[in-house]
Order: sequence, then structure tokens, then C-alpha cells
Amino acid sequence: MTDLRRRVKRRTVSPFDYQRRRIVVYLLPGDVIAMREEGRRKLFQAEISKVFRQIVKWNAEAERSKKRRRRSK
Repeated sequence: MTDLRRRVKRRTVSPFDYQRRRIVVYLLPGDVIAMREEGRRKLFQAEISKVFRQIVKWNAEAERSKKRRRRSK
């Protein structure tokens, strides 16, 4: 595995939301992920560890919800 020492920039394949703009994603040194809408300058960023933690929470909640639905049937 390669350490993140340089900026990596990628664009999504499909557009996002009603404005039909694609998302540009950056992986930045210092373990930071950043995103912006294509054609816009405003950059939103967060630590990768915080994003990972949030994704884990969402997945755990989805699993709990699925189990609840199965039990209630």
C-alpha cells in the first residue's frame, strides 16, 4: 500500500442532485478528504477518520433497522 503524500483528484461518473453537477473528490496529505461540485470553488473537507466513523455509524444503523423490520413481520 502506498502512503498518501500527494494530492489525488478524481471526478464522479454520474451527476449529483438536481443541479446535475458531478462531484470532484480530493484525497489530500494529512489524511484529509475534500469534495466540491464541478464548476464551483467552495471546497468541503474533513479528516478521513471522521468520515470513516460516520460511514460505520450509517451502516450499523441500517443493519439495526433491517433487523427491526424483520422482527416486526
